[in-house]
Amino acid sequence: MITKIYKNSIKCNLCGEILVSENVHDFKFCKCGTVAVDGGNEILRRIYKNSTDDYTELSEYEEEKS
Repeated sequence: MITKIYKNSIKCNLCGEILVSENVHDFKFCKCGTVAVDGGNEILRRIYKNSTDDYTELSEYEEEKS
């Protein structure tokens, strides 16, 4: 489980654009329209056309320690 998000970011594997969501309502599509990022430091939300192979995860976050 993710406890703290420091950076909410992905890279589109088709056009190469890097997207960063700065706040909870900062929804951004890449220039080719294949992937999008949203959620800021609240939630890691991803939108993609085909599969998770459409993007590379670049986010920085902490996971809950068991």
